[in-house]
Amino acid sequence: MAWHPDAASTMDLLPPAVNRMIAIGCLASIAAYLTWLVTGEKRRELGQNGWKVILPSARLTLLQILIGVVDLGFCALAMYLLMPMQPGIDFVSLAVVFILATLLGFASHAPGSIGVFDAAMLVALPEFSKEHMLATLVVFRILYFLIPFGISISIMGTRELWLSVRAWQERRRLSEACAAKATAEPCPAEAAGRQPLKRAKR
Repeated sequence: MAWHPDAASTMDLLPPAVNRMIAIGCLASIAAYLTWLVTGEKRRELGQNGWKVILPSARLTLLQILIGVVDLGFCALAMYLLMPMQPGIDFVSLAVVFILATLLGFASHAPGSIGVFDAAMLVALPEFSKEHMLATLVVFRILYFLIPFGISISIMGTRELWLSVRAWQERRRLSEACAAKATAEPCPAEAAGRQPLKRAKR
């Protein structure tokens, strides 16, 4: 947004200069937070009266930020590849709109950002026809939500089925082993019952 503030202006209706200042302020806040983590190890511990929360280190925080940037970058790239050819739009402008729409979806707490993300994309990109944008959004949700969900469900279901089969086989093996052992070595009660009774002496 600091690089292409005009792309954000179509969504928040703020002047580009204001959007650039907001982006610079966010970057400065992240840098200040990382500096605060680096300069003091004890500052990572928050809480009192036995309740304590340890914040991630500066290195781990930076790694989490990089993972988030890479994730959003690939998502924006997927959306960019699904966009119609005409009218054209550059990747950075689409990435700004995509990230802002994603943040609005997070803030709304809607499941999968459904409705909020789509409406923000439609509002921020009025140069594209609504039919093309809706088709793009549907294909994106299939690629980003439904296919990974189906793959994860298949993997988890296969794993649970395999664990259940292994547990059943283990129980069956133990049952057969116990049955074989009981046949070969009768229990003491049965052995005592089979021994002839001694006659009592008169």
